[in-house]
Amino acid sequence: MDFEFSSDSLMLRDMVRRFVQKEARPLEMGYFTRGVLDPQEVARLRSAVEQMGLWGLLVPERYGGGGLDLISACLVEMELGATFVPVEIGTVPPALFACTGEQVARFLEPALAGTMHIQVAARETSGVAPETWSMVAAPWDEGFRLSGVKLVSRRPGPQDVLLTLARAPQGLTAFLIDAAQVTVDGRVKGRLSLELRDFEVGRERILGEVGGALKLGGEQAPRSWILSGARYLGMVERLLEMGAEHARDWISLGAPLAVRPALRGMLADLRSEQEAARWLVLHAAWCADQGQSLKTEAALVRLRTGELLKSAVDRVTMAFGGPGPTAQIDARRMVHSLAPPEVLEFALDQARALVAAEVMAAVGGR
Repeated sequence: MDFEFSSDSLMLRDMVRRFVQKEARPLEMGYFTRGVLDPQEVARLRSAVEQMGLWGLLVPERYGGGGLDLISACLVEMELGATFVPVEIGTVPPALFACTGEQVARFLEPALAGTMHIQVAARETSGVAPETWSMVAAPWDEGFRLSGVKLVSRRPGPQDVLLTLARAPQGLTAFLIDAAQVTVDGRVKGRLSLELRDFEVGRERILGEVGGALKLGGEQAPRSWILSGARYLGMVERLLEMGAEHARDWISLGAPLAVRPALRGMLADLRSEQEAARWLVLHAAWCADQGQSLKTEAALVRLRTGELLKSAVDRVTMAFGGPGPTAQIDARRMVHSLAPPEVLEFALDQARALVAAEVMAAVGGR
């Protein structure tokens, strides 16, 4: 493995870093005060992203994107993760690349253009095993009728589409449902939910094959997991910076918190773990760029970086001595706005299942 980054990769990383510092970071406090970005702020960020040539840069070339190599893409994601302002760069759930025929113009192209958002509705309170999920798809003449409950991470907009997974007789199947046709306001154990009762979905809204939902995005999934890990590392970097700034500036008992050995040790441990995870991400990205198949390696990245992010939130919250110095500087709230805990736990459970299966297969092969 070559430990040197290309000059193009470093130039791209530095450009994104300047953008985050100049355009995104100044919006953080206002974003958390209001809970949303102003439309003018969204438009300004989008314009800056387009001017830098970042929009769609991480999308595979055969789908009209930039087809950036994965190491460079990870460097971009690390920098974008270093702000808690949501910056969109034209990425979509990998499963959406299974669109065919009229679905391409109806769903894939608007999603890639950023005029439509796709939210995956897969999670349920029963866990990650699809055979335990309540959402079922009963056949009818023109398609299926869906009944059951799914957890969602945020309330969708009227132009959004919910990529919903349900158990059909043939197996787990993916459906594309317009958010404007359903209600997302139910609460299941305090979490936002989508509840359907005999909701009719035509065959033209089936993504991929009936019973083939688990195969969707299979080719792109490891790449997506590695990029998510890179984004998490950027978030950890931001949390570490916030904790260090607070330790330097907050005076307690006549001295800054930074002189406390326990706090210094906590920050040092977090920095060490972040660096180890960074090289795990970059090594997986390098292997992917070499054309290697690495589903287990990608799952390891997902698991390590996800757990590190959770740990970073806990440690920085401890450094603050509570949620945060102000309501706007709350590490837990900031992270949860971009990585909802139930989404993160769902991803971690999936990763654990894959890694555990690989470990057991290796033992069985001896």
